[in-house]
Amino acid sequence: MKLLNYSLVGVLGAALASLATYQLLEGGARMKAPVTAPVMVREFLPTPTPAASADHSAAEWEELLRKNAELTAQLAKERASREIIDLTLKHTSEDLDELRRPMSGDLLSSSLHAELKSGEVVVTGGYKLADGTRLYAFIQPTVEQSNGADVVRVASKIMMLPDALSSKVGLDNLATNAANTIQHGEVWTADEQWSVFSAIGETPGVRGINVTGATVPTGTSSVIEAGELRLKVTPTVGADRESMDFEVRLEQAQPKAQPVELKPVPDAK
Repeated sequence: MKLLNYSLVGVLGAALASLATYQLLEGGARMKAPVTAPVMVREFLPTPTPAASADHSAAEWEELLRKNAELTAQLAKERASREIIDLTLKHTSEDLDELRRPMSGDLLSSSLHAELKSGEVVVTGGYKLADGTRLYAFIQPTVEQSNGADVVRVASKIMMLPDALSSKVGLDNLATNAANTIQHGEVWTADEQWSVFSAIGETPGVRGINVTGATVPTGTSSVIEAGELRLKVTPTVGADRESMDFEVRLEQAQPKAQPVELKPVPDAK
């Protein structure tokens, strides 16, 4: 019985020791275990652009492209316009220089700008020469075709007539005492020219020059020379290929006056 009691006491002591050990271990585990906060996973993504903003940016870009195209086209137009203005100024300057020629030299000249039909005749001149006759120029432009393009064949005749004969054939209204004239002339029909030439015929004292004809492309100028005479013509054919805008300038060097020999006057007795 004593042994049993001892064994029971021993068993109870072992049980109590095990319980104490478990509590001790459990308490220590509670003291040593770290307190961990729950982990939260967050994902950072870019904020999407609203559809309205994207559409607005595309519209602005298209507007900028449109304005750029407009400005580019306007710049090209302005450059083309500037080139035309420069060319016009160049031609105007050349025309003014041509008109000023008589002022810078001793010239007889006549300039005329007229509208006429193919085959009609421009008559100009009428200034007096050193021998007392008057010079008249008859210029007849005729529209022709050359390689499919419009050209103008210009036939000219220069006549030097005394005043009496000029009046007889109806040229006295073109007679002038000015050495240089502008817009001084008339437009005749081909029949009127033929009538004048027939009336003059072989009149003694009449001098004439048949100027070599020239073929001039429409819109361009050509200079025809015959001795001291210089004839510049610029024909521009109309859309109907019958009418034309015609410019002509006739000029020649003014004959220099012959020096007068002065003789000594004898002493009066």
